[in-house]
Amino acid sequence: MKKYILLGAILLTSGLSAIAQSNNKMTNLFGLSWEISIPTNNEFLDKTSLAGGRFEYRHFLKSAPVSFGLGLSWNSYEQYTPTQTVYYKDGNSAITTDMDRVIYTVPVTATAHYYFNSWKPVMPYVGVGLGAMYAEQTIYYNIFEDNTYGWGFVVRPEVGVLIRPNNGNWGILAGAHYQYATNKNDLFDQNSLKSFGFNVGFFLSR
Repeated sequence: MKKYILLGAILLTSGLSAIAQSNNKMTNLFGLSWEISIPTNNEFLDKTSLAGGRFEYRHFLKSAPVSFGLGLSWNSYEQYTPTQTVYYKDGNSAITTDMDRVIYTVPVTATAHYYFNSWKPVMPYVGVGLGAMYAEQTIYYNIFEDNTYGWGFVVRPEVGVLIRPNNGNWGILAGAHYQYATNKNDLFDQNSLKSFGFNVGFFLSR
């Protein structure tokens, strides 16, 4: 009789452990975070942007610590430049003036992430996003302005961490990324937009 009770206790404990582990897993994640971006294209502007954000959705596989999803970010950069002479790309014309330079970007990416220490309260991850980025690049000088806008290809490798207090269905999302996009600016003979960025925010999962 004691043998059967012991066997039953072992099975019950194993069952409860399996249920707890299953409940700790996530299927869908929705994240919203504040994003800081540091441009590395010094030809146009190099001032850090604090005006940014990111929304993302991730779907987790049941068979592996991997997720696939979508990400949408936005960043607004602005920098005043003292009077200088800018030569146009054709080399036959130039303008001397002070300027207010503005860039607004909206990258949209399909994402994939791999998680370490999966389903634990702290889950580091690595990932990548691929997609398209819309960018508006505007120069304001005197009463005039020049605009360059359009779409480019974007790639965004990143690292980060999910922190889940008590393995709950909410937590803190934090990460760092490098972003390369093929958006151009003919006036400055610039063929890409590059930046480093950091984001921190919250997520809900189910």
